[in-house]
Amino acid sequence: MEESFDLKIPNFNLGKEIGRGGMARVFLGEQLEPKRKVAIKIVTPQGNDPKILEDLQKEGDTVAQFSHPNIVTVFSCGVIEKNYYLAMEILNGGDLKNKIDSGVTELEAFNIMLDMAKALEHAHKRGTLHRDIKPENILFHEDGQAVLVDFGIAKAQNTVSEFTRVGAVVGTPHYMSPERALGKDIDERSDLYALGVVLYEMLMGKKVFDGGDTFAISYAHVHEPIPDLPEEKKKYQALLNKLLAKNPDDRFQTSTQLIAQLKKYLRRLKPVTDTTHSFAPLPELAALKKKSSPLPFIITGVVVVVAVLLGVWFMNQQANQIDVNLADLTPAQKIEMTNKLAAANSFFNMENFDAAEQHYMDILTNYDCQEADARSRLKIINPEKLNQIIAACE
Repeated sequence: MEESFDLKIPNFNLGKEIGRGGMARVFLGEQLEPKRKVAIKIVTPQGNDPKILEDLQKEGDTVAQFSHPNIVTVFSCGVIEKNYYLAMEILNGGDLKNKIDSGVTELEAFNIMLDMAKALEHAHKRGTLHRDIKPENILFHEDGQAVLVDFGIAKAQNTVSEFTRVGAVVGTPHYMSPERALGKDIDERSDLYALGVVLYEMLMGKKVFDGGDTFAISYAHVHEPIPDLPEEKKKYQALLNKLLAKNPDDRFQTSTQLIAQLKKYLRRLKPVTDTTHSFAPLPELAALKKKSSPLPFIITGVVVVVAVLLGVWFMNQQANQIDVNLADLTPAQKIEMTNKLAAANSFFNMENFDAAEQHYMDILTNYDCQEADARSRLKIINPEKLNQIIAACE
């Protein structure tokens, strides 16, 4: 029989339980004003430790100030009857753990990595580490957009939190950086290491290091070499090695650096317009061919030379330009762009300009750099960024 849980939270009604783990339980719920469906996380610390509740409240307040499409939206948080609650948006697309079990394509893996790197960039620039990056904490909207959740053991940089030190080390051993496993001070590079572990798991369908207990797993992260990828995935080995370097100084130093590298991989992975269609020869060329004249060979040679020269020119241009155009998008990508534009306009109308800016930039850099609505709105929010995008596009 399901255990009942009766907690009265002002302005919210609790519904059925949909998950639990450790000290936390998650319920479907409803916010009364404004009226909307929400997910409500309830944390009940052992012994109702007031210091843990205080730290949770501070960390919840921090996350509630975030405004980013790849970070869960928090509507309210607080402490009620020695329980901490956090009301947030409902994410119906499942989590990355289930997606990995079903199989993740390389394109999906790198899109998820880019979403998470952007989320970490937003949090890190605001002085907050996540500290528990793992597939269970990466959820999805129904359109496939990845969202980082559960900053429950997050810690503002350069601050001390007793909650984050309960049990000496808090987090999931499979995704801990070497310095974290050794109990050393950590910074944003530790979150990037954990994201590298997630990348390996998406590519290979298994954890980078495993063992019978926490000590064995932590030892592997500190001492064991990074596994070699199979031949068909060798092209990702350099990226993985940099993410999983034992010394933080050898990793990406910021999420922004990682984002730039991920975009390069995505340009190679994204589907391109089919250019393999055959075309009937021009009547004039067909007639020349029937006469067995050498002219067709001359024309062909000229065309090949011109094509090569144009190709070299285009590749040089491509290196300095944003490689997106509406005509090159697949139907699925056009739908994704339409959804992102609708979300961006909603954020803009609600005066949530940080979130709107992120969406408009995503549309212009990853979908269609000519999109008129995104350009006009971004010009209002951040004209300097728009000028950079236009310069790279045109």
